[in-house]
Amino acid sequence: MYKAFERQQEDKKKLIIRTAIEEFVQNGYEHASTDVITSRAGISKGLLFHYFKSKKNLYLYVVYYARELLTEKVMEAVNEIRCDDFFERMKQIVLIKQRVFMQHPNEAQLVMDAVTKPPKAVQKEIEQLLAKHNETYGEEFLLQHVFLKQLLQNGPLREHICVDTVVRMTMMIVDQISNKYLQLYRSHSFDLVQQGNMLINELEDYMNIIKYGVYRS
Repeated sequence: MYKAFERQQEDKKKLIIRTAIEEFVQNGYEHASTDVITSRAGISKGLLFHYFKSKKNLYLYVVYYARELLTEKVMEAVNEIRCDDFFERMKQIVLIKQRVFMQHPNEAQLVMDAVTKPPKAVQKEIEQLLAKHNETYGEEFLLQHVFLKQLLQNGPLREHICVDTVVRMTMMIVDQISNKYLQLYRSHSFDLVQQGNMLINELEDYMNIIKYGVYRS
């Protein structure tokens, strides 16, 4: 569908993609200007529409690009983790996601905006895009999920504890904390290098509640 664009030089493609992502993040889909994108990317508006046909297609393209980039970077690092403790592994995954997202803050913001509040004009297409992404990485995500369950099952679980529930609950907390510190980073209120202990300490507080419960045995 985007063969004309894919044939361009890599530097040119990356400039157009980066410029489009910045404009969509700063102004949202509805108010993003293709005039601004073309001016900053140094191409004509006609050429941009030759590549993508419409602003809608351009938006979908860069959202998918950003989602792929972030997932590949995270999964590559996660696969290098050598840890046999469920909770310690989850903490390392959080730190990896934070590092990747902070290295690519605009891509991370674009994806979060598209997933949590998709523009009405592209809502159906975003759902299809996410489904396609899940198909691509579904097996790898499943293997990670199975491995996490195995690590948890190897621990001293109380009777009648549902492993799936613990994994899902932990992942929800991880996502919330990750998003919180990403937003703090974007507002220049958090530095992972200088203030990383803030993230770790908050994460450990929640992990300990999950791990040990809130009532005395």
